[in-house]
Amino acid sequence: MSNRTKQRRSGGLTLCLYQRQLHPEFFKILATEAVSRRAYEADVWLVEGGHVISFSAGKTTMAEVIVTNPTQLNDRGLIQTIPCRGERYHETTIGGNDRYMISTQEEQLTQTLYDATKHEISNYAAKRELMMAETPTTDQTSGSLSVLDIERRSHELLVQSFHLFDETMMVIKTQAIIEVIKNA
Repeated sequence: MSNRTKQRRSGGLTLCLYQRQLHPEFFKILATEAVSRRAYEADVWLVEGGHVISFSAGKTTMAEVIVTNPTQLNDRGLIQTIPCRGERYHETTIGGNDRYMISTQEEQLTQTLYDATKHEISNYAAKRELMMAETPTTDQTSGSLSVLDIERRSHELLVQSFHLFDETMMVIKTQAIIEVIKNA
């Protein structure tokens, strides 16, 4: 097996979709934002190694969890688990009135391209005042950068994420839309 394959497996993210809220003690939360609209409420957490979106509309609750190590989570309320490898698209309806759509894209870059991409995304996030957390490289952990761009609409929440991992030079982008279906 090549070393590149091993790096891809260790550096990737996994999407876990739950039909319930998750407790914050499962995560090391780096930044939070609460969103409240007439049609829904959401909590968005930037966590170490990924992010969590908890979404409630009426009697329906769901949570998108994208993390490097989903084994710390339990299976209660788990709808689906999808590795964020390559390019993927997933769509489902939850509780009859919430539509969830996500696309994910994983890229492993050369060092030069990774450094330029990280610099560009960091500057973009700072300029637009986006939710951002950078973890420096230490003796125990590799460095990373995570950015969330949250768009709050009256009946839908759009969250774009960028997760960059220094050790594997991996960039994982996601775009999720959670929509409250009108007249459902």
